[in-house]
Amino acid sequence: MKFSQVQLAAFVASLASAQTLNIPTRVGEITSLPEPSVITGSEDFGNKEFDRGHPCDSDEDTGSDNAVFVLEDGASLSNVIIGADSLEGVHCLGACTLTNVWFRDVCEDAISVLGTGDATIIGGGAQEAKDKVVQHNGAGTVTIKDFTVVNAGKLYRSCGDCTNNESKSPRKVIVENIRAYGMTSDLIGINSNFGDEATISGSCGETKNVCQEYKGVNKGSGSSSKVDTKTSCKGAQGLLETLPACGAGDELPETEVPSETASETTVSATATPVETAEEETPSATTAPTETEEAPEETTTPTPTESESAPEEEAPVTTAAPDPSTLLTLTKTAEDSTPTEDSSSGSVARWGQCGGKGYTGPTACAAGECKVQNDWYSQCL
Repeated sequence: MKFSQVQLAAFVASLASAQTLNIPTRVGEITSLPEPSVITGSEDFGNKEFDRGHPCDSDEDTGSDNAVFVLEDGASLSNVIIGADSLEGVHCLGACTLTNVWFRDVCEDAISVLGTGDATIIGGGAQEAKDKVVQHNGAGTVTIKDFTVVNAGKLYRSCGDCTNNESKSPRKVIVENIRAYGMTSDLIGINSNFGDEATISGSCGETKNVCQEYKGVNKGSGSSSKVDTKTSCKGAQGLLETLPACGAGDELPETEVPSETASETTVSATATPVETAEEETPSATTAPTETEEAPEETTTPTPTESESAPEEEAPVTTAAPDPSTLLTLTKTAEDSTPTEDSSSGSVARWGQCGGKGYTGPTACAAGECKVQNDWYSQCL
């Protein structure tokens, strides 16, 4: 059978869109939170899965009230799966660390870094983020290492039009060993006019552009737009037009998504709610052009900031939970199963090959099975 170039391109595109993220096997039932869980210290959930019990029915910025987890300044979150029924994912109010955090189906943004401080994202992955995975609104450095992103717009974007955007800059992003599949836009977007910098290395995959510089604006001063310079794109891959293709050993294995059917039970615990004012909504009403972005602010100012304009948002406040608490509503569903290399019965590179509660194969088709923590070993 002969294929035309158009047919072949359509076939390749269909394969890319069919890719799914190799999420570790969930431990236990899905837990639906009626309110955000506030993390004040360090929490390791051992690959449990949480959502908010609310399907993604809006691509608008819905604020921290709809997040699954809200991390206070200095908090850490590890070994957890964010389920599909969530409008928002993880919101960091300051410095934060995310280790092996997985996002099954991103609605608006997976991770929003809202406050001042450095954020570190190690391992884990996200899929189906139509816009972006990481939104960076506060001043500081975001480091993303050993992360996998599938079927998304951007991996990272420095806020294009936040309130007092220039005063919350410069922002920096360090990207290392990223695997990107089915990306429809730039891997990284930064505001070079505000002093942002991106350092990119060791990554592979499919992107429209590797590093795109923009002209950032303060809210109410127009729209953020692309610029032609690359002076703020650094690292071994910062100036590349596209990333190199991932090798055969880097192929993304498919994983089984848990059953959609579920039965709800009663609330099983108490929680400390997060009090947030409604966040700012984009002011632009027209669709972005080729060189112009639609507003994308996710603003939750820190308590030290003072906003004078009448439309400004109020700071996020919490009831100082100690320790971190969860208000849970559980629903049962079949656990996802480990992914194997269909030809050899072994785990493909980057797949899970061990850990507490893991019952799948431990042999790696490529690389070695290396322990990341008690709950997760990975073929590297």
